[in-house]
Parts: sequence; C-alpha cells; structure tokens
Amino acid sequence: MQLPAFPFVVLDTETTGLIPKVNRVIEFASVRYDGKNESKPYEQLFSIPGTIPEQVITLTHITDDDLKGCLSFEEKRAEVLEAIGEDTVIIGQNVSFDIQMLKGEGIDLTDRPWIDTSMIASLVFPELESYSLGYVNKVLDLNHEPVHRA
Repeated sequence: MQLPAFPFVVLDTETTGLIPKVNRVIEFASVRYDGKNESKPYEQLFSIPGTIPEQVITLTHITDDDLKGCLSFEEKRAEVLEAIGEDTVIIGQNVSFDIQMLKGEGIDLTDRPWIDTSMIASLVFPELESYSLGYVNKVLDLNHEPVHRA
C-alpha cells in the first residue's frame, strides 16, 4: 500500500530545559518534503542570554562557545518559519515538546496536524523496552549521531 503524497516537515529542537518561555531553543533542525522530494535541510544554532546548563551540555554537546556569534531565535524566526513551511504536517520524536518550545519562542504550530514518531514506534514495535530516540535509533540501526542533537 502506498501512502498519498502530502507535504511534511521533520523537525527537532534542542533546548536549555523543559519549560517553554522560561527555557530557550538553542538549536533547530528540519527537513521538509513536498510529498515527493526533499527540500534543503535547515539547521541553526541560536544565541541565548546567559549560559547553557551543564546537564544540557552533557546531553547535547552544545557549548556556550558554539553559540558565540550566532544570532538569536528572534532574529532567525522568519528563516525557521520558512524552513517549516505553511502547509506541512509536523513530524518528530516527542514532537509535542518541540511544538510547545517553538510556541514559547513565538512560532505557534499548535493548530497544525502532527505525527509523533515515538507513538508510531510504540504501535509498530510494541515489544520494545523503550521508545526513546536513543533506543529506537539503536534497535533500528539508524546511526543518527549524536543522538541528542537536532
């Protein structure tokens, strides 16, 4: 069975924490498909006021030095919106988190349809011990390195 072609964007964020508007997006990456073809991938680091918490540096390997010279999310918001597209279905791992963090940065995607890949993995592979990105990556031998980077 072939699925109908529809425009979608696979996206991910890395953040300084878990609370929208309090914590900040420090990295955004996406790849958009028009239903048949991949558009140019987009990846961007963003400067933030203050410093990245140590636990985030350990998890993402993004350091304060990596953000030096980068523009803020606010300054790059139009580019991020263009990378997402206007008529796309949003796809990602635990994507509701990314949608909420982007909303905290001024991009409201809450009215868009979305697909959570961790939910799909739980339906397709109910026998897995975990549906975390790292574990699913390992089981499916996807070789996405580093795992905790957009």
